[in-house]
Amino acid sequence: MEWAGLIVVIPLLLMTGRVAAVEPAADLVAAGRAIYLEGRLPSGEAVKARREGGAMLSGSAAACVQCHQFSGMGLAEGSLVIPPVTAPVLFRNQLPDGHIPRRAPGMRFTDYPSRTRALYDETGLARAIRTGESPAGHVFSPLMPRYDLTDDAMQALIAYLRSLSAQPSPGADARVAHFATVVAPDVDPGRRDAMLGVLKACFAERYPDASAPGSDDVERQAWRLHVWALEGPPETWQQQLASYYARQPVFALVSGLGADEWSPVEGFCESQGLPCLFPNAQPPLASAAGRYSFYFSRGLGLEADVFVLQLKAYQSSRKRPGRIVQLISGEEIGQRAAAALAQTLADAGIAVETWRLETHAHGLSGLKQDDALVLWLSAGELDHLMRRVPTPPAVGEVLVSGILSGLEDAPLNPAWRKVAALAYPFDPPARWQLRMQRNLRPWLDRHQLPRQDERLQGNTLAACNLLAESMLRLRGNHLRDYLVEWVENYPTAMGNAPAPQAYPRFSLGPGQRFSSKGVYLVRFAGENGRRIEPLQQDWIVP
Repeated sequence: MEWAGLIVVIPLLLMTGRVAAVEPAADLVAAGRAIYLEGRLPSGEAVKARREGGAMLSGSAAACVQCHQFSGMGLAEGSLVIPPVTAPVLFRNQLPDGHIPRRAPGMRFTDYPSRTRALYDETGLARAIRTGESPAGHVFSPLMPRYDLTDDAMQALIAYLRSLSAQPSPGADARVAHFATVVAPDVDPGRRDAMLGVLKACFAERYPDASAPGSDDVERQAWRLHVWALEGPPETWQQQLASYYARQPVFALVSGLGADEWSPVEGFCESQGLPCLFPNAQPPLASAAGRYSFYFSRGLGLEADVFVLQLKAYQSSRKRPGRIVQLISGEEIGQRAAAALAQTLADAGIAVETWRLETHAHGLSGLKQDDALVLWLSAGELDHLMRRVPTPPAVGEVLVSGILSGLEDAPLNPAWRKVAALAYPFDPPARWQLRMQRNLRPWLDRHQLPRQDERLQGNTLAACNLLAESMLRLRGNHLRDYLVEWVENYPTAMGNAPAPQAYPRFSLGPGQRFSSKGVYLVRFAGENGRRIEPLQQDWIVP
């Protein structure tokens, strides 16, 4: 159902029907799920609905999820409130806790009809979904569609609603919430300690463990952090994660560190329906991040897309477009980024040559003035290039991956710094330093944490803050899909909380899984090229 359209269904669905003694068949629930999530009938045809006034809805536009969300917990925007339609609300009349507003003596408070409704049976619920009118004669909002469903389709939808968020998700209850962070093999120990220090301090500050010595807050939910350290090759990681999870289910993953490979971790999150906040991990190049995986940036995939824009503009500005050459080496993630760039340009009819550092380090002099060069090299590989080729080729464009090379600390010599443009996904240093001074360093000092890697520490704290604020808004409804929906509503969830992350523009919305969506292209300036400044394009969102 379209967003506003579902609003009417809710009051109806909220009316309680008596729970059947027998669980509905799995195929019936699956058919109802297709109606709710996709707007697809058991016959395969599109669901049809109309709004009061005659506007027709069909298919996905009529899917219940558009308003009631995956969790069934509904939503609110301004004065528009879409009540929950979860199984406990509909069929056991267990309404979520709500805010009880203050009111002056003599004022009459009128609650939402969905909270004061009479009980519903399945007949009344079906009638309400079809006609937009309750058995008591209450007419629902005109935004709520009236559904044209056969008896079989209605039976399937009600069967699915009986299963919707029927039980809390594993890993959390009123007393304890369990969370995990993932550390891949070969992660730098200093970075690992910096991340864990921030997470442990954030957990202790916001949700201290009531079982800890000296704690007198036994009523408040405690948070417990589990460190899932991976070993061996990536193809074994999902099995390791499953073993950790079997020993102690967690409600969500928060943060994590890895190098080239992260897709097994993301795959585990998606297969388990486990919300995962990844402020410091590189997403898989082809990742749309699924439903449950959130990243702070699209990383090298974003750099590749920005380089595509820059190279297309460069080629179109030349009377005689030259070659585009990429230089890669041993970093597998850099090789994948180069392959993505080459494919995108090939689709646009622009050929790209990919050279390996090992075989072409002495051959860059063959490049000409109209050519463009892209460097997908780690800091160590870039240092090797500087020693082998101290003077850059006389090409018209040199683009350098900032994520791989070390950003402003990339080991480019002064000659290369004069010609290179660097992809830079973070705040420029001066502005970032100001944000750290206000929002991160006082927090680190308060918790007696060393300033080790402030970008990593700030991003980790931002993820923990987002998790904490989103958990608060669950109001005890421990449903993972509901947590996902609150994380998506980042501005609402965070309110006026400090922003310690290193990104200049940072937001989420329904369906979005990457918080920062652009990069700067920067030039090196100043004496010996030690300062960076954005090019004229400023912040680029491909």
